[in-house]
Amino acid sequence: MFKLTSQHHFATDYYRLPWFFRFFAKILNLFSKSLATAFIWRIFCGPIKFKIPKRESNFYNKTEQKKIYVDSIAKEVVVYTIQNNGPKILFVHGWNGRASQYYNMIETFAGEGYDIIAVDLPGHGKSEAGITNLPEFTALINELSDLLGPFHTVISHSIGAVSTLNSVRCGLELRKLVLISTAAYSIRPMFEIFVGLFNLDQKYYADRMYSLAEQQFGSNPSDFGPDRFVKDIDVNTLIVHCQDDMEAMPEIAEKIQKDMKNAKLYMTQDLKHRRILRSPHVAEQILNFISE
Repeated sequence: MFKLTSQHHFATDYYRLPWFFRFFAKILNLFSKSLATAFIWRIFCGPIKFKIPKRESNFYNKTEQKKIYVDSIAKEVVVYTIQNNGPKILFVHGWNGRASQYYNMIETFAGEGYDIIAVDLPGHGKSEAGITNLPEFTALINELSDLLGPFHTVISHSIGAVSTLNSVRCGLELRKLVLISTAAYSIRPMFEIFVGLFNLDQKYYADRMYSLAEQQFGSNPSDFGPDRFVKDIDVNTLIVHCQDDMEAMPEIAEKIQKDMKNAKLYMTQDLKHRRILRSPHVAEQILNFISE
């Protein structure tokens, strides 16, 4: 397991908390640890929708958009498509992200004739706001495969990569899998790091959140950690990561690549955690991998 300090930037960048959230959590901690737990859990599961930069605006003009109701999670999500005759590719973004972050890569792949499908995950992008979690992402990907697939390849980023690995664990069939900036190797540190942002007792509140997650998920949260199951996945996989990614440390990618049966690692530089999605060189590497 990686040291908590090595993943600190993952939490600080993914959960950009106003100071008064921390202050309020400390006040609740003094009066009711149950209320403090509920408050921290709500923030942990509540994505932030950021303003869409101008560079992504053309994505919405080039794609067809529709809302799809997903029975398995009882939520409606927005799906973007560019129809072509080539193999189907699904793009899955990360926490606090959106489908349009893939605008450059999608334009490249559509130009090569691939049939494009991208999704705004629950609580993200143009999908309805609200709380969500990794098990919901996992179920969503599997149901999208049933509704719009089968997919030749899934290209996924950050927590979306962890979700896609879990979808494969749960039966998703693919020819190729691309994992970009995979967010975590094991699940427990994500809880503890997040609690640490409030300067509260990490073990105490992580234990309480773990128990709450187990009640809601109906399974042990640790079961969703790649450390528990990637050794059993044999899909032809490309793992893409950046040496200077301070939100998802490079060791995560190295460990997953070592554990998987049929994976290769492409390590890049100077692209950090999100800029990697719009790198033409990264798009070229992925395109070459898929077309092999």
